[in-house]
Amino acid sequence: MLPLEPRRIDVRIVDHPLRPERVIRTHAATHDRSRFLIVRVTDAAGRVGHGEAATTAMWSGESADSAEAMICTDFAPVLVGRTFAHPREALAVLDATAFGNPFAKSAVDTALWDLWARANGVNVAALAGDRPAVARIPTRASVGAYDTPRTLELAQAFWDAGIRTLKFKTGMAGVDDARRMAAVRDRLGDGPVFTIDANGAYATAGDAVAAIERLQPFGLALVEQPTPRDRLSMLAEVRRNVAVPIMVDEGVFTRDQLEEALDLDAFDILSIYPGKNGGFTHALDLAARARAAGKACAIGSNLETDLGQAAMACLAASNSAFPVDRIACDLPAVVFYRVSSLVEPLRFVDGCIEVPTGLGFGVEPLAAGSAMLAGARS
Repeated sequence: MLPLEPRRIDVRIVDHPLRPERVIRTHAATHDRSRFLIVRVTDAAGRVGHGEAATTAMWSGESADSAEAMICTDFAPVLVGRTFAHPREALAVLDATAFGNPFAKSAVDTALWDLWARANGVNVAALAGDRPAVARIPTRASVGAYDTPRTLELAQAFWDAGIRTLKFKTGMAGVDDARRMAAVRDRLGDGPVFTIDANGAYATAGDAVAAIERLQPFGLALVEQPTPRDRLSMLAEVRRNVAVPIMVDEGVFTRDQLEEALDLDAFDILSIYPGKNGGFTHALDLAARARAAGKACAIGSNLETDLGQAAMACLAASNSAFPVDRIACDLPAVVFYRVSSLVEPLRFVDGCIEVPTGLGFGVEPLAAGSAMLAGARS
């Protein structure tokens, strides 16, 4: 295998507006546009790899500007000019350089995986998978915490687009979740798979259990992060008292958090994505650990564009920790953004993302409308 030889790291901030009718509203925030960061790593032979930092301050405490500063000031100087046998070695350097900053680290780590696979003439799945990559992954789409008429419009639009698993954002004060879900079930029948995501809205285990029991008659396939992210013991209590599988998302960013969640038996399904977990490398490791513990994994999302979702699709497609035939993944960029971030957009067919098969992660970002940010380091 050819080694990694990063010789230049460039960054640029991009702004991706959502389709106005698809804006996501939760109890904590409204997501109407994505101000993200694209990282480009160039090696000694002039080859390039790309990664995306899907930064939102309410999620990880990072912004595009803070990620840019961290990468240019702290990460690029410790990577550029060195040689690494594997992306894992480079990520270890980043972890030793700075605490936290998961999405900034992930953008660099993902770009290095893209570059390394391209240098060796393969798709990342050939280097990181434990099974032949599946060709398509069913997509789950979020229905924001809106009133019943707006909920019906969104659910119908996603259904018409071929999406068969809906994720209802719940727990918003003043929004009747039972009424809106009943209306969708009446409209669309038993076809859609219903899941809910409270993003930690329920302050106590009792509140969470009561909310789940109110919504369970509409047929819940899973409940995502009903309790606050820092209360894994509370999540475990909820799991013990409901008959619906529990997915943990905000509660597990790191390996230590995963170990605590496993010790508590707090979840059934682990939501994984490279940004939240601090790198494609760490996401691979967490998926393997969860699988060894008998837990399933699914791709979650911070509404990455299709550049970021190409790496996420590769992760799920090529690793047996992800039972994509029965648990849909959060890969909805094509139905939320006005335009693609790629030269050739990800293909979306019958509610599924077709997994790219080209070199690296198999995609190329659109060229910058202007030069790379002056703060870029080489």
